[in-house]
Amino acid sequence: MARALTGVLGTSRIDLHVPSEVTGTTRFYGSADVLNRDVVNARVWGGVHSRTADVDGCRAGTRVAAWALDHYFQPVAKDGTQPSLPTRTAGQDRLAEPKCGDDTD
Repeated sequence: MARALTGVLGTSRIDLHVPSEVTGTTRFYGSADVLNRDVVNARVWGGVHSRTADVDGCRAGTRVAAWALDHYFQPVAKDGTQPSLPTRTAGQDRLAEPKCGDDTD
């Protein structure tokens, strides 16, 4: 989700507020990297998966989102025609590609 969001916005800076009805608090994410880190950590600390499995899953999701951005979310000309696909891939857009939390303990 973070890769798709940053690809659409064109930046790794996000403004995401996630409220919790259970705790009555709201978690704020200003960076896709922090969002990915927290998602990986929550799954590891919750005993859902190992860190390696979650980081690998995050990387796979990042590649799928990059592919979808390149193939489906393209600008449409004013006359309604679809321009040709870009020569670069979303995976080459390092500015908007968030990390997957693999640099944490």
